[in-house]
Amino acid sequence: MPERVHAAGSTAAATQTPDKPRDVTASTSNANPDFVAAADSPDYRALRSTFRRFAFPMTVAALVAYFTYVLMSIYAVDFMSEGFLGLQGINLGTALGLAQFAIVWIWTAIYVRWTDRKLDPTAGAIKARLENGVAA
Repeated sequence: MPERVHAAGSTAAATQTPDKPRDVTASTSNANPDFVAAADSPDYRALRSTFRRFAFPMTVAALVAYFTYVLMSIYAVDFMSEGFLGLQGINLGTALGLAQFAIVWIWTAIYVRWTDRKLDPTAGAIKARLENGVAA
């Protein structure tokens, strides 16, 4: 892992060995925590892993939904031109296009609720430990 460019006064690099992760409190003061060492901590790695397990599948689902709509509007013109629920001037393509906005709002609400329950408590604990100068 690359070292910090301005490591003057820090003993963090000297205390790191392959078997022992860097100490977060090894920076020059509690007001200047070692964020690089915090990023190496097991709690932070678990937080990143939890985020990725949620964010990547949701991103793939959103892209699939969007590009399916785009491809259908290009290649399934007859299908997308069909009327929608008998409403005058509204076809299936328009309805599905408007549904994309609803999908974005729903996925955003799901993400916010999920992060409030799964990520924020762990992130808050890591932040508190960094602010108090305790190893993450």
